[in-house]
Amino acid sequence: MLALANAYVVTPAGTEWDDVLERIPHDVFHTSKYHCLSGFGQQGDAQAFVYQEGDLSFLWPYLLTPIAAAPGYHDVTSVYGYPGPVGSSDAAFTARAWQALTEHWSNQKVVSAFTRFHPLLANFQMLEGIPAAAAGIREYGDTISIDLTLPPEQHTAAYNKNLRYDLRKAREAGLVTTEDTSWAHTDDFVSVYQDTMSRCGSRKEYIVDAIWVDHFRAALGNHARLFVTRREQSVAAAMIVIRYGGYLHSHLIGTAPEFAAFSPSKLLLDDVRLWGIQNGCHTMHLGGGLGGREDSLFQFKRKFSPRRHSFRTGNWIMNAPVYRDLEEQNRATLAARGINLEDVSYFPSYRFNPAT
Repeated sequence: MLALANAYVVTPAGTEWDDVLERIPHDVFHTSKYHCLSGFGQQGDAQAFVYQEGDLSFLWPYLLTPIAAAPGYHDVTSVYGYPGPVGSSDAAFTARAWQALTEHWSNQKVVSAFTRFHPLLANFQMLEGIPAAAAGIREYGDTISIDLTLPPEQHTAAYNKNLRYDLRKAREAGLVTTEDTSWAHTDDFVSVYQDTMSRCGSRKEYIVDAIWVDHFRAALGNHARLFVTRREQSVAAAMIVIRYGGYLHSHLIGTAPEFAAFSPSKLLLDDVRLWGIQNGCHTMHLGGGLGGREDSLFQFKRKFSPRRHSFRTGNWIMNAPVYRDLEEQNRATLAARGINLEDVSYFPSYRFNPAT
């Protein structure tokens, strides 16, 4: 418990984290179980800062990570996905919550804090009226979603001619999508996902294995779903989907290269769209491009929907003197390898290491 009035910290060990979330709009990326997942660069102790006044609640989930080069100091970082703060829509209350949060981080000897915001919830707006908080918000490109409350035929009417042609060609070729409720195709998913990530030049922490998938499924339970697109008995594409509340997230997807000519990932996304409508979801979130860029991945997702959402991050230096000392240490280390830190856009700068 904190010494600050109305504020306390919770961990995944109990139920209070998710008890607070039940009172405020949120998504799976804010839950305690999601914060216990490994991989994708996630490291540190999962914590959530809670601030309450009467019926008003504020919760900020994060990972607290020690800094090896500065014993006793930590930084705050974000899980892979779209977390950020959630809470009551009262500006004055949120300002008091932010003040309590920054005092808490100061007590934890936090040097820097980073979060990804949720594009659909647009929770960066909670902080825009607080100058110190707003100063750390950065635009990071857009993400794409499909409004599943619209009639299904309205979606397909908005598809461009090439997408409609590819979907028709895939169906005519005998490709069929099913939900794998028993996760019998876990190994097939891992195979096509690893292959896809390898072709994309993904960093090693983004490569998952069957053990990771089992942990993911165990942690999220019925919120995690596996869909497989096959031609006869051969897996052409597979995707792990997260269904939480009315949200349907296209989380991880992979395609077998030998089926690339049939565009199985397009058919997979279209069939999952229909599944989401049939199961009462209101939004299917496809995400954005790599690094927030409007690259080929972004353009691929854009074929399914014109609806865009601003994806933003938050970067805050909480202890400037220690931050600058750590930055200078890393600058010297990188310079010895012929890398100029000034040419790099990475936060916190002292964590940048191209070897990872």
